[in-house]
Amino acid sequence: MNIRAVLFDLDNTLTHREQSITVFSQRLANAYQSFLNQIDILEIKQIIEYIDHGGYPLLERLTHKTIGASVAYALIEQLDWKSKPDPDELTQFWFDEFGLSAVPMSGAFSVLETLKQQNYKLAVVSNGGHATRQTIIKGLGFEHFFDEIISSERIGISKPHPEIFLKSCALLGVSPQYSLFIGDHPVNDFMGAKDAGLKALLLEGFHEHDINDTTAKITRLSQIFEHL
Repeated sequence: MNIRAVLFDLDNTLTHREQSITVFSQRLANAYQSFLNQIDILEIKQIIEYIDHGGYPLLERLTHKTIGASVAYALIEQLDWKSKPDPDELTQFWFDEFGLSAVPMSGAFSVLETLKQQNYKLAVVSNGGHATRQTIIKGLGFEHFFDEIISSERIGISKPHPEIFLKSCALLGVSPQYSLFIGDHPVNDFMGAKDAGLKALLLEGFHEHDINDTTAKITRLSQIFEHL
């Protein structure tokens, strides 16, 4: 199969979300140290991870419409503050700084660099706010690699609906049958892409699944080249 376009999920595919939360927690502790009676980066991280739930927040844990606002509320309620910050300010800190705290997945830069040099069309297809997707990709230093950054907010449809994959291929000018999608989620990424007619690879290690096709699973991004 002559693959012409390679499309990626973002969280836990190009960026390691747990490691990114660790970096963000340190940034928050540094920025608000004068507001806190004590600084416990592990506690900050645990509060965030409870709300964030690997980027797939549970509705019952969200106190607000966004992860950022819910995280801000939880931090204000649970940390030991000398002086509590304004909730809107802390929410904005999340949106300003989380993307810039993004930690790349091992091997991601070299894989993207090689794919770009080999003239593949490249895109990110990710559920979430468009500005947040752009900030994360900028924080990773990956923006120059991509022909398109596609978010569910931009398209108006979320993965795993086939239409977001089909529109992504159309934006790249490549038919689905000549496109390869890589992601960590067995339903939103792997099955969604396959249902839209793309070739799909599941990056293992982040979600339980019952996918038995060993030829469709990878454990590191560099294995992509075996499927082009």
